[in-house]
Amino acid sequence: MAKQDQIPKKLQSQFLLRLSNLLDEGYTFHSSLLMLLPYHVKYEHEVSRKINETLRNGDGVVEIFILLGISIDYLLPIEMAESHGRLNIAIGTLQRHISMKERAKTSLKKIMMYPLFLFIILGGLFIAFRTYFLPNMKTLVASRQSADQDEILNWTNTLLHVPDMLISITIGGFCIYFLFHQWLKRKPFDFQLKTLKKTPYFSSWMKIFWTRSFAQELGTLLASGISLLKALDLLRTQANQPFIQAISMQIYQAISLGESVEKAVTIAGCFLKEFPAYISHGEASGHLAKELLIFSDLLTEQIENKVTKNLAFVQPILFGILAICILGAYLSILLPVYGMIDFI
Repeated sequence: MAKQDQIPKKLQSQFLLRLSNLLDEGYTFHSSLLMLLPYHVKYEHEVSRKINETLRNGDGVVEIFILLGISIDYLLPIEMAESHGRLNIAIGTLQRHISMKERAKTSLKKIMMYPLFLFIILGGLFIAFRTYFLPNMKTLVASRQSADQDEILNWTNTLLHVPDMLISITIGGFCIYFLFHQWLKRKPFDFQLKTLKKTPYFSSWMKIFWTRSFAQELGTLLASGISLLKALDLLRTQANQPFIQAISMQIYQAISLGESVEKAVTIAGCFLKEFPAYISHGEASGHLAKELLIFSDLLTEQIENKVTKNLAFVQPILFGILAICILGAYLSILLPVYGMIDFI
């Protein structure tokens, strides 16, 4: 579907929330879509026609959401809902995930806006200094043979290139990350899983996401009355979340060989260290499904809190870099001036 026929990203959370509410009220999925499309897409008649065609071809809710522009990375709960039938709950889960990501993006934009504006102004000043100030100072120094003045001008030239060095370091960091990401994408998912588990910083984040997603989907499937092995079989055969697929395959194989769920989760090594104990408590109490869902909700809150705390460090870091650049500009002006005092 063309981009103009899709739901804009900023409206996707609202659309999913309203869709979930309509399903809770007893409306069918198809009638709910027809009610909401005029308010969320530009050409609702064309979109409705394509959705009806998709349904006639026997495709499910996942394919419809992909047509509407919702990223496939979020659609594991929807795919699982087609097995356990709790579509309204799955759409509510999807809405919370997208809403959390949008809030993080909005916070990051607010944090970055003012420092970036200052960086642009400061960059213009550095260019002006290098274009006009430094050549004039070199002309003055050229009239006087002095090693001290030459050294001062070298320092001035270096200080005026501080932003260049910072930009180069930043671009280099992004390039390394991009190359690592592209290299890892070409590897089998089992290899990607092992690599991410050993990668500093990323491993802690990935374990939280994997634990949250696995607990949410397994808990929902068990709550719908599906057996544990059948639930794991559904997770290992889905294609929307390859990492969850690979993890579920490991756990399924371990349980098939007679291991307990707690032991299988521990062997996988992809989850938070407290997750096996949480599963053990759920099995002992007979409320594993309910406790998995509670744990998933707790992790969702923890992820949002961690994102907020990490974003809180972004602005001070940017202002620190900005202060270094300003100090460099200040010194680049003062050093030649002080060096010329004795000459005056």
